[in-house]
Amino acid sequence: MMELVASDKEPITPFVRVIRSLYESQGVSSVLVIGGLGDYFDVADHVLLMDSYGCQDVTAHAKEIVARSGSDSAKLQVKFGKIRQRFPVLDTFAANGKVRTPARGVISYGDVEIDLTSLEQIVSISQTSAIGAVLQCLSRTLTKGKTIRQALQDFDSTLDTSGLEILAPGQFHGGLTRARLFELGAAVNRFRKEGSIKQDECSR
Repeated sequence: MMELVASDKEPITPFVRVIRSLYESQGVSSVLVIGGLGDYFDVADHVLLMDSYGCQDVTAHAKEIVARSGSDSAKLQVKFGKIRQRFPVLDTFAANGKVRTPARGVISYGDVEIDLTSLEQIVSISQTSAIGAVLQCLSRTLTKGKTIRQALQDFDSTLDTSGLEILAPGQFHGGLTRARLFELGAAVNRFRKEGSIKQDECSR
């Protein structure tokens, strides 16, 4: 297909062509669980084979297969490219006080629902309630020009120093449990209100 359709005519870059660059330029490793596909043999550092519930390291054998077949996936590698920063659109994160956590995997936030059911690291509704409270705090403290990553890291550092008390000032709230930075980011990613986040070049 790459011989048939020139690369400048194809808008989608196959992952196999950027996977090495993703590791070498961004330090991000990839673990792929696949069957019946040898395209990644020559760009893989390790190839593991599951056989009768046993895991075997077959990297050397995979590389031999690549050498015999003349695969050229490694030669077709391209740069992963720039990772664009994401900026919150400030007024869209306001919930106007209408925040509920009816279940462990759901936050009713303003007029949208944030679905966290696939986040298995959230084990109690008190964590979900804390995430909803963090989003409300962020809606009041977000500043123009600050990325989503910066905002979450700054607030996580504030929780380190000030504790969960800042999520419910003036209250002795026993129903909040701190979630990790990763779950906070996942909640922001699942916030589906239209226009809430923009990419770097069009957000300022």
